[in-house]
Amino acid sequence: MTPRTEASQASPAVPPSSTPVLPWRALGHLATVVAILFAVSLVPYFDARLEDYRYWDRVDASPLLRAATFTPPPQPEAALLAGMPAAKDDDEGEISGDDLDKLAGVTVAGAKAGALPTAGDKEVGEPLELAEADTPTAPGPRTAVASAEGPLDIEAKAFGDQKVWLQDPQAMLDPFFRALVELAQGRRTYVRIAHYGDSHTANDGITHVVRQLLQRRFGDGGHGFTLVEGRTQWYVHKGIKRTSSGGWELVNFLTGNAKDGAYGFGGVAADGTPGATFGLATVPKHPASRMTLYYRSRGRATITATLNKKALAPLEIDTAPGTDGSYTWTAPNGVQAMQWRVKAGRVRVYGGALERDRGLIYDSLGEVGARGTRWLNADAKHLEGQMRDRPVDLLILNYGGNERTDKLSEADYLDQMKQSVARMRAGHPQGACLLLGPGDHGVKRRGKVVSDATVWKINQWQQKLAGQVGCGYFDAIALMGGQGSMGRWVSAGLGWADYSHFTPRGEQAMGVGIYRALLKGLEQHLQRVKGTTAKAD
Repeated sequence: MTPRTEASQASPAVPPSSTPVLPWRALGHLATVVAILFAVSLVPYFDARLEDYRYWDRVDASPLLRAATFTPPPQPEAALLAGMPAAKDDDEGEISGDDLDKLAGVTVAGAKAGALPTAGDKEVGEPLELAEADTPTAPGPRTAVASAEGPLDIEAKAFGDQKVWLQDPQAMLDPFFRALVELAQGRRTYVRIAHYGDSHTANDGITHVVRQLLQRRFGDGGHGFTLVEGRTQWYVHKGIKRTSSGGWELVNFLTGNAKDGAYGFGGVAADGTPGATFGLATVPKHPASRMTLYYRSRGRATITATLNKKALAPLEIDTAPGTDGSYTWTAPNGVQAMQWRVKAGRVRVYGGALERDRGLIYDSLGEVGARGTRWLNADAKHLEGQMRDRPVDLLILNYGGNERTDKLSEADYLDQMKQSVARMRAGHPQGACLLLGPGDHGVKRRGKVVSDATVWKINQWQQKLAGQVGCGYFDAIALMGGQGSMGRWVSAGLGWADYSHFTPRGEQAMGVGIYRALLKGLEQHLQRVKGTTAKAD
C-alpha cells in the first residue's frame, strides 16, 4: 500500500496588484487646503490697506507658509537693512568745522585747502579721506554778485575734482538759485529744501551732510521737519533728540492705509489718543527759536505743550474733523526741548519742525521702502494744502531703488511719476524741482558684482521724466562712477555688503557730491545773470 504524502510546499498565494492605491480623499483635502491658502494670499491685492501682506510680488521662499501663519513677508529694504546698525537721533554725525570749511570751499584763516574725493573719480576703490595739502593753496577764481566776500563768492576748490553736475538745460532750477541769492543778500529770511526719498534718506545720513554744508555757507535756518515716528527703526534725524510714547497709531502713504488719504507733509502721520506724547529737542550746534506742530483735527481736542520743562499755553483744537492746521511756539534762539501731549480728544499729528528766523532749512523726508509712485495714495487736495502751508524753494524727489522690484513698464512708471510730481508741486508750483536718481545697486553675476539692469533703466526713465515735468536731474550713478560702481564702493568701505546701501563714509561722499552739484548750479546761474546784465548794459 502506497502511503499518502502531503505536498511538501503549499501553493503560493495570488500576489497583490503592483499598482499602488492612492489616498485620493486625503490628497483631495490637501488640495483644498492649498487652494484656500492661495486664495487667502490673493486677498491683499484687492485692498491697499493689506499691501504689506502681498506675498507674491516679493522674493519669498515660502509664501504659502507665511499666508497660513499670517506672517507678513519681509520688506525688501528692511531685509537688506537687517544687518546694519540703527543710528540714534542724537548721533549727530557732525563733520568738524574745519572739514566743513574745506568741503564748502569757504576760506578760513589758518585752514588748509583740501577736498573730499568721490569714489567716481577713481577706478579702484581707495579709502575716502579728507586730503590736506601741505601748504595753503592760493584762492581760485571766484564767481560773485555781492561786493563783499560771502556765500556767493565761490572758489574753484569748492568743487574738488568732481565732474558730474546737474542736468538742467532749460534752467528750471533758476527759481531756487534766485532764492539762494536773495537769502545771501539779505532780501529774504529763509530758503527751504524738502528732500524726499527712501532708505538712503530715512536715516538722514546723506541729507545731514548736505544740510551742514549748505547751512555753513548760507546760514543755519534750523533742523526742519520731523515725523512723530517712522515706520522702521532706521528712521533717524541727526542733530536732534526725538521721543514718543505709546498711544500713537501710524498711517502712511506707502500702504495707503488712511481712508481720508491724509498723511501730512512727511507721508507718515500718527493718530494720538489721550496720554500720547511727542518730543523734539535740539543740540547745542543746532539751536532753534520756532517750534511748529502740524496736525489734523479729528474733532475737539486739547494738546498741552512744555518748553524746557516749563508749561506753555495749551493748543485747543476746535475745528471741524478733517481740517489741517499748524501752531508755532517761539522762544529766544537757543537749545530747546519741546514736548507735546494729547490731553483730551483725538488728533492726527503729522510732525514737528525746529527752525530759526533766518537761514537755510533742509527737510529730510525719507522712509524705508518708499517709492515716488506711492504718493498717489495721498489725497490730492490734502497734499496740495500741505505744500502750500509749508512751501519749499526746492523739491528733491530721490526715489528709484525700490521700484526695481515693482515690475513696472516704462510707460506705467512715467505716467505714475508724472502724476506724483504734479501732485507734490501743486501747492507751490513756483518752486523748483529736482529729480535725484537712484544710486547704483549691485548684483553678483558669475562671481563679479555688476549693476542691477533695472536700476539703470529707472535712471534713464527719470532723466526722460525730468524734461517732461520741468525738473532738473542729477545722476547719482554717474557720480558714483558708472557701471559696476557699487561693487567698487563696497570694496572701498563706502557701501554695505548688500550692494545697495551706503556706509557713513559713503553717505558723506554722496552728500558732498550733491552739495557740490547744487553749488555748481548756483555758479552757472550767477554767470547767466552776469552775462544778461552785461548785454543789457
